Amino acid sequence: MRAPSRLLLLALLVLFTAPPVTARDEIEDTISLLLARMTLEEKVGQMTQLTLGAVSRSKADSTNPDGHRLDLEKLRQAVVEKHVGSILNVHAMAFSARHWHSTLNQIQDLATTETRHKIPILYGIDSVHGANYVREATLFPHNINLAATWNPELVEKVHAVTARETRAAGIPWNFGPCLDVGRQPLWSRFAETFGEDVHVSERMATAAVRGLQGNSLSAPYQVAATAKHFLAYSNPHSGRDRTQSLLPERYLREHFLPPFIRAVEEDVQAIMVNSSEVNGLPVHANHNVLTKLLRGRMKFEGVVITDWEDVRKLHELHRVAPSVREAVRLAVEAGIDMCMVPNDFHFTDNLIALVREGLIPEEMLDNPVRRILRLKHRLGLFEQPMPDPSLIDEIGREDANALSLQAARESLVLLKNNGILPLSQKGKILLTGPGCHSLAALHGSWSYTWQGADEKAYPPSLDTILEAFNAGHGRDNVLWARGAQWDGSTDFDYAIRKAQNADAIVCVLAEEPSTETPGNISDLAMPQNQLRLVRSLATGKPLILVLLESRPRLITEVAGLCHAIIYAGQPGPHGGAALYELLTGRLNPSGRLPFTYPRSPHNLLPYDHKYSDTIGRDAEAPGFHPLYAFGHGLSFTSFEYDNLKVPAAPLAQTDRLAISVEVTNTGQRRGIETIHLYVRDLYASVTPPVKRLRAFTRAELGPGERRTIKIELPISDLAFFGPENYPIVEPGEFEVMIGNQTAKIAVE
Repeated sequence: MRAPSRLLLLALLVLFTAPPVTARDEIEDTISLLLARMTLEEKVGQMTQLTLGAVSRSKADSTNPDGHRLDLEKLRQAVVEKHVGSILNVHAMAFSARHWHSTLNQIQDLATTETRHKIPILYGIDSVHGANYVREATLFPHNINLAATWNPELVEKVHAVTARETRAAGIPWNFGPCLDVGRQPLWSRFAETFGEDVHVSERMATAAVRGLQGNSLSAPYQVAATAKHFLAYSNPHSGRDRTQSLLPERYLREHFLPPFIRAVEEDVQAIMVNSSEVNGLPVHANHNVLTKLLRGRMKFEGVVITDWEDVRKLHELHRVAPSVREAVRLAVEAGIDMCMVPNDFHFTDNLIALVREGLIPEEMLDNPVRRILRLKHRLGLFEQPMPDPSLIDEIGREDANALSLQAARESLVLLKNNGILPLSQKGKILLTGPGCHSLAALHGSWSYTWQGADEKAYPPSLDTILEAFNAGHGRDNVLWARGAQWDGSTDFDYAIRKAQNADAIVCVLAEEPSTETPGNISDLAMPQNQLRLVRSLATGKPLILVLLESRPRLITEVAGLCHAIIYAGQPGPHGGAALYELLTGRLNPSGRLPFTYPRSPHNLLPYDHKYSDTIGRDAEAPGFHPLYAFGHGLSFTSFEYDNLKVPAAPLAQTDRLAISVEVTNTGQRRGIETIHLYVRDLYASVTPPVKRLRAFTRAELGPGERRTIKIELPISDLAFFGPENYPIVEPGEFEVMIGNQTAKIAVE
């Protein structure tokens, strides 16, 4: 028998030593074959995203929520002729799940039967606080409320339900979570953030992405998440949406970048770009941010998508491109994969022309298209592009509603209580203010409609605060007078007459729902007619102020007139029931502010300000003097801290810092306490902040219960961005602070 040839031996060696072919390898091979067959026009089409309205002939309205109809000729032009690969958005207002299925079936049927490669459409939606564009879905409190719970496990559960109900409607891609850090309280999208602190935002970012994406994107209950808006969108210099941020590199890296790093570590599938500019450079045209930082240093492998019409705005608004065609070139070369165009084909046509003219090499499009096709494969769209009708019953389940109620309860923050709460469950209550009989005020923006202000858009099954109080307290014991309205009108006399027959007054002030540019304001003060209403009701009777707002509106001039104040934010459909439970003592509040509540309009400093920011005219007028501090929140019980223990010996930079403190419930009720661990670098080469939150945890304690809380973190968590804009831990002394306890540690 002849000996095997050397070539055969080599082949056998490769066969038995090559790594096994994985599902990921098979997907990449499939994509490579597909890419090799695609024309330039088909590639550019995959990079194009249109809004649903661009392929529709009628839209929904409050009298006919499912009145929307597709324009099949426009749809065919987009999908078949222009090879469009993605569609987004609702058309005017939320659809029923069945209408979503009908709409998506028509879209996917066209894509998978009439196009050459049968590539399914990737549909995306803004499920901002629940599947808010699906009529039967469960809505939740906004992110700022979820941050007030200080409960990452709850945040993960909320986002898991959001994923389940969004996917059940047939939509596999969510434009969330918003990971912008809320350092500018004027910003109209403040409610979409997890507050002003970077550590809280990091923890919540991890939880939100896990909840949305789960363990398998192709699972029937998961969606692809989108971390938005990269980078530093939430700190506009003017306070107005889509306006420039002016930020030192150190500040940008330390406060705005980390939540996105955590999202990338959690394998977030997409990132949406900041609509505006940072330090004079529009982010949609910034190669350093989108390619060198995001792709290079952060190793992000998913899809980078623009925000609404932002490529065109490089020409028309930011004026860095002398033409729309040049704007397209800048954005593609900067690193965008998909353009949310969203109404026409200017991106498609201009990009094709740029390639044909030799200004952009066609091979430059292969990686963006590969990433888009990869996401479609991971979502299982090639195997199952159509919505699954059996999943409709997963929308609006009882467990989801119970979770929404729990989130509302935990998000309420009792800011002030002069012994007036809990109220008696038998007396008469006057409800007044523009928020007491408004579903829009409870829900805020992104609720059935974009702005969320259309009361007719809300399902009739939902309860306002007035209706929740009627159900809980008895209609005969609840009086009502609107007192003031969003249009500036007032009826103080009627409210005052009603108050004469009440044992307590609950005044619900409310910011009119809005977001993005329509939500821009020039003054954080609560509207004057609402503040005058509070003053007119300050007659000595128990006066409880409830704040429904998307950002901290100034109430300083009336805060002293109120016996109790509750920050309710935008708590969602069960906000009224949760508020009634808190006011009557059935709920012991546990919420804590995730932002600093300002006292005055020009003192908007965050809690982690610098020592020099505290300089004031005198002791009566300090430089930092908020109305309510970051982390503030009261309970119907009390907690005491003692016996803080830290390591006595100096710590090496590779060590872990182990801390323990004893917490005791010294009151008469069971309650939840949030334990905040702050660290202060006493001296550093870059001026240190007065303190930084480095860890937090929650503890539920019964009356008289005492518990030792242990927290451990790596010394690297004490790092700051030094003179060279890299994180460093400098040797020296640090102070550790928990509650009223303080101790020093040394780092070598």
